[in-house]
Amino acid sequence: MRRRRWGETGLFVFVFLMVFGVICSNTAAEMTSSFHGTFESNFILRDADGLQHGFFDEAYGVQQRNVLKFDVDINPGIEWGPFRVEKVHLTYRGAYDSIFDLAAHRYDIKENLGASRFDYGLRDIRFENDLREAFIDFAYQGDSGTGFFRPGRQIVSWGEGMLETLNDVINPPDQSYAMFFQSPDDVKTPLWMGRINYSIPRMPGFGLNFDLLWVPDIRPTQFAPLDSVVGNRSVGLQAPYMRILPFVDFKGLNVRQDVPTSENEYGAKVSADIGNRFKASLVYFRDVVNEPAVYVHLTSQPTAFLTHPKQHVYGGFFGYQLIAFGTEAIIRGEITHYTAYPISLVSADNIRKIEDGQLVLQTFLLKPMTKFTLAVDKDLRIPWLSKDLTKVSVEWLHKVINEWNNRLDNRWYISGTTKTRQDRRHIREQDVILCNIQTYWLASKLNPSFTAGYNPGKHGEGGTAMIAPSIKYYIQPGIYCDLKLQAFFGDARASWGFANLINYASDATFKIGYEW
Repeated sequence: MRRRRWGETGLFVFVFLMVFGVICSNTAAEMTSSFHGTFESNFILRDADGLQHGFFDEAYGVQQRNVLKFDVDINPGIEWGPFRVEKVHLTYRGAYDSIFDLAAHRYDIKENLGASRFDYGLRDIRFENDLREAFIDFAYQGDSGTGFFRPGRQIVSWGEGMLETLNDVINPPDQSYAMFFQSPDDVKTPLWMGRINYSIPRMPGFGLNFDLLWVPDIRPTQFAPLDSVVGNRSVGLQAPYMRILPFVDFKGLNVRQDVPTSENEYGAKVSADIGNRFKASLVYFRDVVNEPAVYVHLTSQPTAFLTHPKQHVYGGFFGYQLIAFGTEAIIRGEITHYTAYPISLVSADNIRKIEDGQLVLQTFLLKPMTKFTLAVDKDLRIPWLSKDLTKVSVEWLHKVINEWNNRLDNRWYISGTTKTRQDRRHIREQDVILCNIQTYWLASKLNPSFTAGYNPGKHGEGGTAMIAPSIKYYIQPGIYCDLKLQAFFGDARASWGFANLINYASDATFKIGYEW
């Protein structure tokens, strides 16, 4: 397991004592509970050079992950007038990835990697044994409205995007074992926090809700092993999913994470229901940026420091049920402005500066960035495809770097003595068009879906695309198998989009599971 601070251990003990005390103090009350979960076993086969260069012609396994996950919800039945203990919630996840045994020659990672408490070692990505969520809801329902106070380890999602939930910066992503289009809660890192949610009494055609967060548990985006090992400083980067991330370029470097754990994050969301068909929210979050900004110290043992700046995040989202001309659809949108987002620089443009007598390369610029999405969700009846309704979603994602710098200009640069052309720089404005189609066959026992994304090229470069077809079959109630493919195509030297994945990461996933 990751090394934990004494403060985290204390929070665990506090929550468990609180849960134990609440339950024991009310043994005569009507206590109810629920228990549900899943067990899944999956195998991921990767085409090392991408489908664009041949259909799984360089294939190898990158994951054989077996996961047990379950939720326990307890309603102690304790009430004090308008106040009550509404729920005690626990989520457990345990996992074993046998790929590190089946392909030990490929993934030689030491168990005790990590000078930082955020560095993963083999023990963490090979085995998992984690109480992911542990919180208690103290609820109020009275003349002044409704609300709850929720302390504990939890996941909070703000946002409604398909590819990116723009306002969803609260729980950092876990990229140590997965890429896109997983269950959102499964690829987030739970955090200790306090949450207060309150709704004013409902009025005809209008409702107002406030969501307040205080997060003292500061964590970065979680990667697979980043740290180095004396005598073999690249060994920590051999984990399956690390190979496709930008940090693969750090081979031969010591890697350290500098995370401002003494900081606090906090935020608020105000949501309004107007009429029966329109919902809107405004969001603010004081953020320690999850994604790292990297400094490279050029010493006798070069070290990459992954730092995390602070910023303010402002945004909002809306949803509207459109009923017109005999049809119905959901129109939704989301917008977010980040005040200090790390924008990576290519190596030829690193800013060299001297700190304490040593040369430091700054591989990023902090720039304000704005992102927004606009989407339509529609249920269609397509007789030739399915007797049931087919769900179709189309989404446009747009990104803008608000303050431009000539170091970010879009042009080729020359790398080293080989004089080879390398990746282009950033594009100031970037777009992705996404489409998702889900339908149901055989009385909903067979659920095929298809997701595609396209990033149009600009300034003469080609576009990039992603496809993600899948089909899920319920063998019998509770038992299912799932087949998925995720592949990338287009100009591998494009400055954005899916370009950095085209030549590395086409994955086929084979999964079987049981849910109860």
